[in-house]
Amino acid sequence: MRKTALTVLLLVFAMSMFAFAASAEEEAAETPAVTAEAEAPAEEARAEAETDFDFLKFAVERVLADFHPTANAEKAEANFDEKPYDKGDGITRARVGIYYSGWIQKHSMLADIDYRTDGKVRVTVIKDSNGLNLRGARFFKDGEWVSLAAVGWK
Repeated sequence: MRKTALTVLLLVFAMSMFAFAASAEEEAAETPAVTAEAEAPAEEARAEAETDFDFLKFAVERVLADFHPTANAEKAEANFDEKPYDKGDGITRARVGIYYSGWIQKHSMLADIDYRTDGKVRVTVIKDSNGLNLRGARFFKDGEWVSLAAVGWK
């Protein structure tokens, strides 16, 4: 009797899963697919900004050195996750990935770097695989604007 009840229960569960999968497929077929043309206006709004500020060099030489002073900046690399774009009010933002070696393993850091035309910078760390407390930063604390001269840049 118990085996029969268990078998029936398993069959009902399997049938409900198939019904759920079929309804999800029908719903997906009814929903129009997002095309590249539909995404184009959003990308046009974030057109690349022309700036003389070197985000990648700044990320390796100042941001990495501020958050992880023992990391070797000469061996570190930086790439744009989002290229610099005009955020408005004279602010240019770039999302930069920084890749560096720690004492034991390789780490990565993702940060938004905002550059203002008056020579100030704000850094917001989005994630860091190192796991250390990022509040130990000397200059870039809590997303405050810092003068480039204060961090020894230019």
